[in-house]
Amino acid sequence: MTQHPGHAVIVAAALPLVVRHGMSVTTSMVARAAGVPAAAVFTAFPEKTALLEACAAEALRADEAVAAITAIDLTRPLEARLASAAVHLRSYATRVLLLADAIPLNRTRLPGPREGTDGHARHEVELASLRQALTALFEPERGLLRMPPEHLARVFQSMVLSGAPSAPAETLPAHELVSLFLWGALTPP
Repeated sequence: MTQHPGHAVIVAAALPLVVRHGMSVTTSMVARAAGVPAAAVFTAFPEKTALLEACAAEALRADEAVAAITAIDLTRPLEARLASAAVHLRSYATRVLLLADAIPLNRTRLPGPREGTDGHARHEVELASLRQALTALFEPERGLLRMPPEHLARVFQSMVLSGAPSAPAETLPAHELVSLFLWGALTPP
């Protein structure tokens, strides 16, 4: 099945509206934001559920965060690399959390990367791609690390995502989080 040519434009316009209005977003709101006639929205998404599923799938995509993390200069100090990565991870997590708050996900089936997979499996695939990008950030210091880069990437990802900003003012700044991760909680004796 081919995708409607305006599909990406409509989803991009709909995503912030869905975050703001949740299930009460209307086709006319989406059409106005996308700059297309309402009929184009109906053609691309015959049912509102299909539009919400497309928004959920778009929010789960981690390719922008992966690209940003992969673009981090590996000659920078590890602390600076991880602080940059934390910002990109938090941005990804915030997008997912905002959409999860707006749409009761148990009512919306999230499409997976292949037929027959669910939203949870799709999210695991995205998290794995983020971990792979994070692992590369640890590689230049492999000989200095107490644990393999793959393990450190998993721990760092968990630490950053567990503190994802549901309330940004209460979030530990990225450089403090990285300092805690790298150097621990105790002051050296």
